[in-house]
Amino acid sequence: MAPQKHSSSGGSHPVGFGSGGKANGLYQSSSSAMAAAKKPNLQLIQADHELFLQAFEKPTQIYRFLRTRNLIAPIFLHRTLTYMSHRNSRSNSKRKSSKVDNLLFKVEKMRGEQETHSLASNLQLTFTGFFHKAGKPSQDCENEQNSVSLEVLLVKVCHKKRKDVSCPVKQVPTGKKQVPLNPDTGAGVQAKPGSVPSLLVPSSEFEPSNSHMVKSYSLLFRVSRPGYPRTQINGLTNGENHHKEVVNRKRRSTSIREEGETTFVAQMTVFDKNRRLQLLDGEYEVSMQEMEECPVNKKRATWETILDGKCLPPFETFSQGPTLQFTLRWTTDSSDRSTAPVAKPLATRNSETNQEPRPSTLRATHTLAVKESISNEMQTRREQISAEPRQKLRIFYQFQYNNNTRQQTEARDDLHCPWCTLNCRKLYSLIKHLKLSHSRFIFNYVPHPKGAKIEVSINDSYDGSYAGNPQDIHNQPGFAFSRNGPVKRTAVTHVLTCRPKRTKASLSEFLESEDGDREQQRTYISGHNRLYFHSDSCVPLRPQEMEVDSEDERDPDWLKEKTAKQIEDFTDVNEGEKEIMKLWNLHVMKRGFIADNQMNVACLLFAEHNAAHIVKHNLFRNFLLHLISMHDFNLITTQTIDQAMFFISLCKKTNIVCPGGLHGRK
Repeated sequence: MAPQKHSSSGGSHPVGFGSGGKANGLYQSSSSAMAAAKKPNLQLIQADHELFLQAFEKPTQIYRFLRTRNLIAPIFLHRTLTYMSHRNSRSNSKRKSSKVDNLLFKVEKMRGEQETHSLASNLQLTFTGFFHKAGKPSQDCENEQNSVSLEVLLVKVCHKKRKDVSCPVKQVPTGKKQVPLNPDTGAGVQAKPGSVPSLLVPSSEFEPSNSHMVKSYSLLFRVSRPGYPRTQINGLTNGENHHKEVVNRKRRSTSIREEGETTFVAQMTVFDKNRRLQLLDGEYEVSMQEMEECPVNKKRATWETILDGKCLPPFETFSQGPTLQFTLRWTTDSSDRSTAPVAKPLATRNSETNQEPRPSTLRATHTLAVKESISNEMQTRREQISAEPRQKLRIFYQFQYNNNTRQQTEARDDLHCPWCTLNCRKLYSLIKHLKLSHSRFIFNYVPHPKGAKIEVSINDSYDGSYAGNPQDIHNQPGFAFSRNGPVKRTAVTHVLTCRPKRTKASLSEFLESEDGDREQQRTYISGHNRLYFHSDSCVPLRPQEMEVDSEDERDPDWLKEKTAKQIEDFTDVNEGEKEIMKLWNLHVMKRGFIADNQMNVACLLFAEHNAAHIVKHNLFRNFLLHLISMHDFNLITTQTIDQAMFFISLCKKTNIVCPGGLHGRK
């Protein structure tokens, strides 16, 4: 970000004094007066600049946070947007002829092709060199002093037949090569095509007749370096006695190995026990370890100091210890023994994506890869083929505050969003994305001879209120905002959509209006997002309850159940009293009786609607006690008691009598 020069048009003009001027009885020079006048003006500029940074800081932090959250759990895919259709490389033409019956056939065909590729793939190894810090650089492989002997063996670990024995291991030699010792791998040094040692492991080695018995395959590298003291290679320093002991031990083993010869070994798994490939095409550097000449006697074991007691981190072994560099390649042509193409460096954001590939990289190779790696490779190739040539544009972002240009960014030659780093690939898509996804700012497009200039200012009319589903505000945190995955919700309102004819995409729609008024960006998503509550219980109204009037809901089902459970918890009343209390509470709740003068009518209505239930469950005396207790509190009169009990007695005489008898429960 390169700040621009500011114009001092604050309205306060400094006053200068001449050489003979006099102010407050003192003569002042013109330079001191100018400095005193500019000092407060500079402070105002700095304070205004701080306000400018604070105004843009908060929205930027919000959009950076949203970018990180959308990368982890995206709300939508950008390729589904109409102005981002170029990001979607998938074609729907095959859907017209697709059938469900063909899915099994496609899966079987894919598996068959992978097995065919694995059976016909040969493993080619091209060795760059053996590197060790104590050696001398060389390029001549014919000289025995400047090269080492490398032997590659294919180790096959088979399944054991009995539990009391270990897994049988079979080592198959694949060849020996002379590998250069410490070759110069600088940028300007290139090895001759024929001088690089190469080794080919045929595919038949990975599929023996009894392949079901083989558990895993691995490569064993064995490097022999003649004529070098072992103590200098290992860096072991434990006194002269130890050095003499090692030399004497070597002299005693001359019949088995040449004097001073040191062997380094390393092993890499090709296929694991689940027949999954572990080595793909690429360049490898293997850290090798020195192999002991004879087994260590644990009874006479001694401690030895490595590297003078210095700490050796794991990755330091590649710079300190011996390493073997080689290029691995899976190929179907056994006669093709050339080196594998050098891997391209990681492409930067500003690198071109439409470069023509080299002829050597256009050769099709069948790799033994799992399904995920194959699909990723196909997706990458499809994107490279279908990607349109990127526009050669230089984008300038000019930040404005209080209608004044405060800062202008350096020219960018890519079309990535500065806030969410989304690659829009087109200028129209970039500006459309900025307006729709970053509405806290106002973006105005200004054509530029070298590209485009985008004016960025704060949107003072931005409505930051919540515009999502109102039910999510009162839901539990684990269920709100679809954090547990997609959920199906009941529609709150019916949305009427109008699909006019889509206009052709043009940059003219982003130009500033001619009248000079800035575009007041409104919320592009509008709808019914209010949340209503029940008038009695103040519980949020659910979408499926919108058609029912809340004023008529005096006795919802959940409230009835809650009232009955609370009465069941009483311990100082009998079962008959509990039943009467339940009936009375539900009756008052349904009718909405709230005043004392309504109790006479409430008791008569209760007797009228619940007479059959009272007679059936022998609650006659319990109901009488309930009426008497209400009379004791001056809620009803004796006339109301007589009318209610007369109605209950009348129901008894009309053969609505419970077989349990005439006595009520106590």
